[in-house]
Amino acid sequence: MTSTTKNLSLTDLRLFAQQTLTMLSEQDVPDTPEAHASRDRVQALAGELASRLDAPVTIGVVGEYSVGKSLLLGTLLGKPDLLPVEAAPSTGNITVLELTRGAPGSATAVASTTDITFLDEEQLAACVGAILGELVTTLDARQPMLGAGEMLGGYNPVTDPRGWAPFEAWYPRLWPSPTGPVAYETISAAHRDAVTELCRIRDAALSQRDLLGKPIGVATESIRAALVLEAARRTPETPPKRTVQPFDMAQLKQEKTAPDALRRAFPLIERVTQQVTLSPEHWDIGGLTAEDHTVRLLDFPGIGAAGSYGRDTFLSRRELVNVHTILLVLSASRAESKGASAFWDMLTEDGRQPQALASAALVAANAFDLAKPPALSRYPEGPLPLEKLLPHAAEINGVHVYGNKFVAQREDGIVVVSSVSAIRAHQLSYTATSPETRDRIRAALRDLDPPGTRRWEPIAARLAAADPANAWTPRLRAYDEDGGITRLRTLIEKHVRRHGLAQKLERAQSSHRKLTRELTVLRGHVRRAGGGGLSEEYRELSQKLTEFRRLLDGMLPALHALREGRPPGGPDGGPDAQEWGGRPPLRNETAEAVRDEVFDWREWQELLGRAERDRHHLVPRSEPPSSEGIPIKQRPGRAAVAAATAAAGTGTEGASADSSETFLDKFRSLIDRRTDEGRDQLRTWFENWAAYWREEFAELRAWMAEEATDAALSELFTRLRGSAAKADHQLDHLWTALDPVTATDRITELLSAPGPTPGDQEARFPARSPHALPWHHRMPLLDPQSEERERHPLLVVQLRQHTADAAARMVTEYLGRALALIEKELVDLYTKAGEYLPKETEVRPPRPSFPSSAAPHDGDDTGSEPDQPIDVLIRAWSTD
Repeated sequence: MTSTTKNLSLTDLRLFAQQTLTMLSEQDVPDTPEAHASRDRVQALAGELASRLDAPVTIGVVGEYSVGKSLLLGTLLGKPDLLPVEAAPSTGNITVLELTRGAPGSATAVASTTDITFLDEEQLAACVGAILGELVTTLDARQPMLGAGEMLGGYNPVTDPRGWAPFEAWYPRLWPSPTGPVAYETISAAHRDAVTELCRIRDAALSQRDLLGKPIGVATESIRAALVLEAARRTPETPPKRTVQPFDMAQLKQEKTAPDALRRAFPLIERVTQQVTLSPEHWDIGGLTAEDHTVRLLDFPGIGAAGSYGRDTFLSRRELVNVHTILLVLSASRAESKGASAFWDMLTEDGRQPQALASAALVAANAFDLAKPPALSRYPEGPLPLEKLLPHAAEINGVHVYGNKFVAQREDGIVVVSSVSAIRAHQLSYTATSPETRDRIRAALRDLDPPGTRRWEPIAARLAAADPANAWTPRLRAYDEDGGITRLRTLIEKHVRRHGLAQKLERAQSSHRKLTRELTVLRGHVRRAGGGGLSEEYRELSQKLTEFRRLLDGMLPALHALREGRPPGGPDGGPDAQEWGGRPPLRNETAEAVRDEVFDWREWQELLGRAERDRHHLVPRSEPPSSEGIPIKQRPGRAAVAAATAAAGTGTEGASADSSETFLDKFRSLIDRRTDEGRDQLRTWFENWAAYWREEFAELRAWMAEEATDAALSELFTRLRGSAAKADHQLDHLWTALDPVTATDRITELLSAPGPTPGDQEARFPARSPHALPWHHRMPLLDPQSEERERHPLLVVQLRQHTADAAARMVTEYLGRALALIEKELVDLYTKAGEYLPKETEVRPPRPSFPSSAAPHDGDDTGSEPDQPIDVLIRAWSTD
């Protein structure tokens, strides 16, 4: 079935989904487990497609916890106290805001009743399984003596008849006694936090009474308990104890008992949905809801908040695949955000195409009121090119670098904002926030410039003089106007109009591709059951060759995905990666690991620590070695300590953090080690992949090795291809494809290619080497302004980032090339195999040399049965 997916509109896809469901009601399905399972998958995929087509245009608001996401969202909608706003991580559930346009003159308001949806048992099991599975995998790799895999491998307390007992018997091992086999200090607090989170889920699951999978309406005044995370607690010093406090629907609906019941129910809540009527004077959303498409805002929990990391990640991952527009909120003062990267990784790992993902993204750099315009003493007047501003404006540089990472250099997708500035500019009320939050907002308001001050106008004007088309001039002027909130609303409106429906179509087309593949599988079951007048021999040929094609249909999309650096499957891109033989190391994961390692180099912390202790907050120069006095000898066994002291730059000639040579040596060592590790990981992946597919093909391989099968295939292929030589060539190719292990020698050869050379490494290193850095005592003294510029800690931060990026690029480029070569070899082999397989209609016995008396005489020499409903559907929507 060759679909015309790229030409199908939303209307076409809706009709296709409807016709598929109609076909299922008319199609007789063979009474086999495989056929019924295929029918169920078709029905589920048709439902998924219809659901995505009917869903409103969805805007997801995501980011790291405590970047002011909830206050910004409330301010955007004209009600800063719409969602819980606290200094600590606060919003702890996915909050769905269904937006409608209010009457002229009305204020933004929330409906008196809020809907809560609880996880059903299947979702709860998947959530617990995801958290527990990650915990077991990590512990087995780092602390195998804890026996996580041995006791909990393949176990899920939600579905296992033993319940939580095996988990409860095991997890105290993470709080070992001083005489235990594993020291307490060697076990990461993150692992204990994961266990603590699982215990909270356990307590809620055992306390609830018939609530799983059910929606419930709760008074909006009580709903804060379902949204607010409990105060972040330190990792417990002893194993958590089971705490069961039963609650039911009646308690959730009663005003007095609802807050406490909601707090206990918190881990089981899937989402909270609120109906919000927007003031048209603050934001007229009429344009967003045009063409009968409603708009929904999703406030995602901040990834990384203590106490609910695993559950938040699981819930966010499920919802993010259906989001059409992504508003990524960064902190303007620390735009480099692991939380934002975590969300981004979820989307790329779940099958979102990089180009579609970049077009779906918007970036809001929040709390820009804390940014101060730089003095720019070196450039006091005149046109100011952006490249001269960036080294002196840390916040602008951070937003410029990291914001563009997410929007792929689409500058019109970035805005700088301040909720506090917008609250003052639009005179918005925030009285429903907590007393602590009100005090913080008031203090921030007092710190703002006087009304009417345009703090950033001088720099905006100078940027415009240098480049009238630069993106920062309108960005800064919009911030001066009202904290950037109007520009953010306009940005969202334009993006939804321009990209919202396109993103919705992209999500629907993904479902359509999966549905068409499964329809082909179901048709195979129907045809095999019907027989089609074939002899038993040719019926078996048809079945086996169809099975061969089905396996290739699963394998090839997974291999093609490798070329784009994304996993070969996932929640939205097809079957799970494990189903198709696992996945190689992802480039983005490798890059992140390399960057993290560079960031962990102690030299950066040493330099920044020196600057922090310096009264001018600059990196102080190292002291030259002293040549006077009696030489000091080291105590026995203190060589390592002396080396560490020298590396700290405390006055020795070889102060490691003062020369680029030290960083280049670490750069080279890291790249060599990481490329070697990457090669090993690729080799291991291929071995596992080949073993998996060898097992999958085992039955077909045994069948093809039979003498009778070889004779039948030789006859069929010779007749179809016109010569015995072509038939032998194609059958040999198919036989090779059935045993992927035969490709091992070729893959090993590809992986033996050398990694980056020392010359390549030095050329990509972002500093000259060997070269003294500006804070080295040998560097000549400059004028005060130049000294401030050259020894500013921002240069350390920039060198750290450039070094991390260069190392990540070199490692991933090499591994990417190696993986691309492997992918090409495998795709060539199996694409050809797919081309050589006969179509189902071609697997027929040879025609008799003269017509039998029972043969049809009306031109129909196939003897085929009448079309089935599934045949009619597939033919109507195919280009075959």
